[in-house]
Amino acid sequence: MTKEKSHKTKIIVALDYTNPLDALEMAAKLRDHVDGFKINHALWSQSVYIKDYTKDNELFIDCKLWDTPNTVKQVLQKIVDKGATMTTISTFNNEAVFDVAQEYAEQIKLLAVTYLTSWNPEEQRQIAKDMPYNMWRDHVARIRHKGFKGIICSPLDIVQIKYEDFMHDLYRVCPGIKYESELKGQSRTTTPKEAQELGADYLVIGRSITEASDPIKTVKEIYDSLHS
Repeated sequence: MTKEKSHKTKIIVALDYTNPLDALEMAAKLRDHVDGFKINHALWSQSVYIKDYTKDNELFIDCKLWDTPNTVKQVLQKIVDKGATMTTISTFNNEAVFDVAQEYAEQIKLLAVTYLTSWNPEEQRQIAKDMPYNMWRDHVARIRHKGFKGIICSPLDIVQIKYEDFMHDLYRVCPGIKYESELKGQSRTTTPKEAQELGADYLVIGRSITEASDPIKTVKEIYDSLHS
């Protein structure tokens, strides 16, 4: 079976492992069936090996960068050197960080992170001191001309943000997607089909695939559901 490419919405598998060998094994198993893989801080030092396994797939290193301009520049260079095609930067950074990030905009897809999909609405207000929609509008407007290619959001957020003109050209990269089995760790979840209908461009799916008894079969079922 070859991976589906005809549909708009793509699947990125979250390799949420601490053991790099487990991540490599799953990447090798799924690389011909999905559009990419996401790794977090626990695995990013091993990303060059994962990239060798994933071939031409997207490699999404989810660093959620929030630091000084010099540190962000150093990390971005390392991420690019490791073959990543996507990474995340917090919109809580200052203008100088966005200027540094823009230098890498042609080498890697920069994705903006506002609040996390694990935050519920009350936590959003407590942490951000603002209503979610206002935060989307204000924070994403800050990175509008800084080379960002997409935003990290719950599919449920797309309803609030998709009518802003300056967001139309941004990819909507959506974690918090579950398929059949319960996906712990996310507060605002949807099914793959629901996310697609809401306007998601990339679905980031982890344990629903990686902990399935047959991950390849599960991926095929998800793609089939997107076409139904």
